[in-house]
Amino acid sequence: MDIFRFFVKTGLFLFITMFLAPFYFFILLIFFRWRLSIGPRLVRFYSRLCLLIFRVGIEKIENHEIFGRRRKGILIISNHAGFLDIFVLSALFGSVFVSKAEIKYYPVIGQIAWLMGVIFLNRNSSNERLRVLNTIAEKCSNQILAVFPQGTTSRISERLSFNRGIFKVIELNPEMSLLPVTLHYKDDAEIAWSKPQSFMENIMRVCARKRVGVKVIVHEPFTIDHYREKTAAQICKMVEHIVLDPLNKAYQ
Repeated sequence: MDIFRFFVKTGLFLFITMFLAPFYFFILLIFFRWRLSIGPRLVRFYSRLCLLIFRVGIEKIENHEIFGRRRKGILIISNHAGFLDIFVLSALFGSVFVSKAEIKYYPVIGQIAWLMGVIFLNRNSSNERLRVLNTIAEKCSNQILAVFPQGTTSRISERLSFNRGIFKVIELNPEMSLLPVTLHYKDDAEIAWSKPQSFMENIMRVCARKRVGVKVIVHEPFTIDHYREKTAAQICKMVEHIVLDPLNKAYQ
C-alpha cells in the first residue's frame, strides 16, 4: 500500500509539473514585463495543487492577518523541515525563494524559476553572499521572498541554529521587513528530512502517509527599528527563538 501511494502521488506530481511547465514558460515569456507579479500567482496555484497531491492539510494558521498588513517588501524567515515547506509557503504567501545555482540549468524548470524571479546562489563562490544579499534587498521591494536560514532541513529535536548572514539584508534596504514564520508538522519525525536519510527515502516516507497535517504561525515582523543598538547577530538569535520555540510545544 505504501509503494502504491508513492507511485500514485509522485506520478501525479510529475504529470502536473510537466503539463503546466510549458504553459508557465510561454505565459512568463509573453508577459515578460510583468513576470515578477504574474510569477508568484502561478507558483501559488501550482503549490496548492501539490499540497492536494501529497495530501497536506494546513490545519491552522495563527496570526495570518499580520501578513495582510503588508504584501510587499517582505522577507519570510522560516524553519526548514523538508520539501513540503516550499509548497506550504508558496501556497499561503505567494513567495519565491533563494535556490541553489544548479536549479537554473534544469531544462524548462530552471528557465521558469528564473523568469519568476527566483534568486540563485552558488554555494561554492565566496563572493556570492554579498551579491545575493544585494539582490534580495533590491527584489524585496516588489516581491515576497522566503529563505531558510538554517541552511538545510532538520527535525525539531535537532534545533539547528540560524545563519546570521541573511539578517544583514535589511541594512541594505531599510524599507523591507523580516517576517518570522513557524512551520509545525503534526508528525515532524516522519515528515522532516534529516541525514542519514536520503531524499528519495524521505519522499517515500512522506508519500506513504494518508495525510500530512501542518500548523503555520506568523509572528510580528522585524523592521529597521529593531536594529537600533542591536547587531545582525543579535537579531538573528531573537528571530531564531521566535521561530523555533513554538516547536517545543505539543502539536494542537
